Amino acid sequence: MKKLGFLFTAAFLWGATAWLPAQAAEGTMLERADARYSQKDYNEAPSFRRHMLPLMGRLGCNGRACHGSFQGQGGFALSLFGYDFKKDHDALLAGENPRVDLKKVQQSLIIEKALAKNEDEHGGGNRMAPGSWQHKMFTKWVEAGAKNDAEGDCRFDHLEIQPTQFVFDKVGQTVQLKVIAHWEDGTVEDVTPLCRYRTNDDSIAEINETGLVTALNKGDTHVVAFYDNGVAPVQVILPVTDLVGRKYPPVPTPTKIDELVVQKLRNLGVIPSDLSTDAEFLRRVTLDMTGTLPSAEEVEAFTADTSANKRAKKIDELLERPSYSAWWTTKLCDVMGNNETVMAENNFRPQMARQWYDWMEKRVADNMPYDKLVEGIVLATSRSKDQTPLQYFEEMSSYVRKTNPADFTARETMPHFWTRNNMRTSNDKALTFSYAFLGVRLQCAECHKHPFDQWTQDDFKHFTAFFDTVTYGDSKEGRELSQELSEKLNLKGLNGGELRRKLSDYVAKGETIPWRELYVRTSNTDARGRKTNNRPASGSRVITSKLLGGDEVVAKEFPDPREALMDWMRDKQNPYFARAFVNRVWASYFQVGIVDPPDDQNLANPPSNAALLTYLTETFIAKDYDMKWLHREIANSRTYQLSWKPNNTNRLDSRNFSHSYIRRLPAEIVYDAVRQASAGTKELATWNTECSSRAIGAMSSGRGNYALTAFGKPVRLTNCDCERSDEPSLLQTMYLRNDGEMLTLIERGNSWLSEVNRALANQGSRPVDRVEASVKNAQKQVDDVSKKIEAAKKAKDFKTVKKLT
Repeated sequence: MKKLGFLFTAAFLWGATAWLPAQAAEGTMLERADARYSQKDYNEAPSFRRHMLPLMGRLGCNGRACHGSFQGQGGFALSLFGYDFKKDHDALLAGENPRVDLKKVQQSLIIEKALAKNEDEHGGGNRMAPGSWQHKMFTKWVEAGAKNDAEGDCRFDHLEIQPTQFVFDKVGQTVQLKVIAHWEDGTVEDVTPLCRYRTNDDSIAEINETGLVTALNKGDTHVVAFYDNGVAPVQVILPVTDLVGRKYPPVPTPTKIDELVVQKLRNLGVIPSDLSTDAEFLRRVTLDMTGTLPSAEEVEAFTADTSANKRAKKIDELLERPSYSAWWTTKLCDVMGNNETVMAENNFRPQMARQWYDWMEKRVADNMPYDKLVEGIVLATSRSKDQTPLQYFEEMSSYVRKTNPADFTARETMPHFWTRNNMRTSNDKALTFSYAFLGVRLQCAECHKHPFDQWTQDDFKHFTAFFDTVTYGDSKEGRELSQELSEKLNLKGLNGGELRRKLSDYVAKGETIPWRELYVRTSNTDARGRKTNNRPASGSRVITSKLLGGDEVVAKEFPDPREALMDWMRDKQNPYFARAFVNRVWASYFQVGIVDPPDDQNLANPPSNAALLTYLTETFIAKDYDMKWLHREIANSRTYQLSWKPNNTNRLDSRNFSHSYIRRLPAEIVYDAVRQASAGTKELATWNTECSSRAIGAMSSGRGNYALTAFGKPVRLTNCDCERSDEPSLLQTMYLRNDGEMLTLIERGNSWLSEVNRALANQGSRPVDRVEASVKNAQKQVDDVSKKIEAAKKAKDFKTVKKLT
C-alpha cells in the first residue's frame, strides 16, 4: 500500500495564496501593519486574506457575537473568523446595497459602521478611531478596488511566537508578545497587531488586544494567539515560591516520568509531596487498575511485606487479574459508545452489546497492541472476504442461538461500532471517530470554523468523505437471499413486534435468519441502485477524502477508505491517535489529563507538560502500543505514588501532578464496593476472577440500573467524556441510607451478615434477639440519666446537670 506522507507542525493549515503588494524579500520580515499604516506616505494596498480578514477578526466583526454568528447581524453575515474567503468577499461587495462602496470609499458601511460613535449607529459600537492605522488599512483596501487576493496556490505555513515562554518574577509584571506569520512563498511578517488573543486561565495571566501579557497570580497557564488558521500557544509561569533553579531542594526522580514532572515543578518552585503509605498506595492502585477495593487479607499481607520491590510486584500482579481487563474494557466501551439501547438489531440489542464487550475484553486481557485492537474496529465488516451471504447469515445466527452459542470473540473484526442507530450519517461517523480514536472535538467545524483550532467547515466535509461508503443494510449480494429466507420462514407481511418475536423464536431454535450487514460500497448507490451521497458539496467542487491536517487521499488506491485512516493513525508523526490514548489513561490515574479535558486535543488547549506527553506517546509507539507497558510505566512512577497530603508549595496545584488529587469513585466502582462490603465468603473468593456480573465488567454495557445512574455512569450517547459525572447528589445519599436495593444487598442470602446470622442461629442465639436486648439496655441507661438530670435541676445542682449532659 502506498505510503502516505504527512506534515505536522505546531500551528498550520492548508490555505490559499494571498497576493501581498507589500511583500518582503525572502528571509526578511515585513514590518507590523500598525507601524506601516501609521505612516502618512505609506500607500500599499493591504491583502484581503493576510490583513483585512484578520483585522476584522481582531475588531470582532466576524466573531460569534457579531456578523460571524450563524445568522449574522443586521442582515450581514460573515464566516466565523474569516475562514471562507469567497463568501466574505461576496458578502462585502455583492448585492444591491454592498457594504463596500468603491466610488464613495468613506461611505462604505464597513468603514462608516466601524467608526460609529455609539450603539445606535452600529450595534457593535465603535470599533476603530478616525485616522487610526486600522481606518487607513480599510481605506487603502477599498481604494485599491477591494480585491479578493485569496484564491491562489500559496499556503499559510505556521505562526512563530517570541518569546517562546514567559517566566515572570512578580505579580503585575508585563511582557510584550510578538507573533510572526510564515507563508510558503517565503513571506515573513510581524502580525502581532492583527491577531486575536486569549488566556487559558485569567486568574494567572491576562493578555490584551495588543498582545501585552500581564502576570496576575502565581502559577502557570498558556496564552494563545490566533491568526488566519494558525493557532499558537505560549506558556506563562510565575513561580509559586523562590525555590527555583539552584534553590530547589533535591527530589528523587527514579523514573523518566518523575524527571519530566519534577523538571516542570522546579520551574514553578513547587515541591512534590512525600510518598503515600503502603495502605494508601495499595488502595489507590487496586482501584485505578482493577476497579476493585483490596481485600482485608490483601492489605494485611502487603503492609507486612518488607521487600523493597513489593509495589512493582503488586502492579504486575494486578495487571494479570481478570478485573484489570474487565475495568479497562469498560472504560474503552465508554469512549467508543457501546450502548445496548442504540444497537442496530432490535431483537438482539443486549446480545450485541455483550458481544462488543466480550470481543474487546478478550483482546485487553491478551494485551493485544492498542493499534491492532483499534484496527479490528476501524476496518470492521460483517462478512469476511471469502464468505458467502448464506455463510454470514449462519454465522450471525449461531451467536444468538439458545443452545451452545458460537464464540463472537473469535471474529477478526468487530462491526458493532459502525452499525449503531446513532451512526447513520457520514457526519455522525466522523464526529464519533474523531472523538473515540483521536480525542478531537469536531462538532464546531460541522457548521463553521472551529474557534480554537485550525479546522474549517471544508476540512470537516473532506474528512467525512472517508465514511460516505461505509454502510449498514442489505448488500446487493445478500438482498435476494434475505427474501428467500423470509419466504421460507413465513415472514412475509409481518412487521413490528410480531416479526421480532418470530425471528427470535427461529434463531433460538438454531434456525438461520436474515441479517443486515456492514460493508463498504464501491459506488454512491445502495443495493437497490439508489443514490446515497447527498452531502452538500462546496460550490461546484467534488468533496474528496482528506486527512485532518494532512494529505488528500486518492480513493482508488484504497478499496476501503478507512484503510487510509488506519495508516495515518499509525504513522509515528500522527499528533492524535497514540497521544489521545496515552492522555486518557494518564487522566484515569490522576483525575486530570496532561491535556485536559482529555477528549479536547486542540491547538489552543496545549498539554500542561508537553515533554511528558511526548515521552509517553513516543515510547508507547516504540513499545508497539503495549497497553500494559503504559499502565506499568505510570503506576511505577514516584509521581503516581505520591501522597494526597499537600505541602505549603503545592496545596493549590491541580494540573502539575505534585501530589495525588482526591477524587470521587466512579459509579461502577462504588456499586461494586457496596456489593463487596456485603458479600459472603463464597462470593468474595471469586470477586477478582468472575467479573461478568460485576458493574465494572459486562454489566456496564447493559441498560444499567438506578444506582449506576445516580452515581454518574455515562449513558454513552454523546461524544464527550463529560457524560460521566462525579458530582455528589442527594440521590446518592438516599441510596446508601435506605434504598430497597441497598437493603437487599445487605440482607441477601449469600451476604456475610447472613452467614453470621446462620452461625449464631446454630449456636442457639438469634442475632435479632441480641439486638433487641442491646436496644433495651441502651434505652434503660438513657432513662436513668434523664431521671438524674431532672433531679439535679430541681435541686438546682447545675454542676451535676452540666456533667451529665
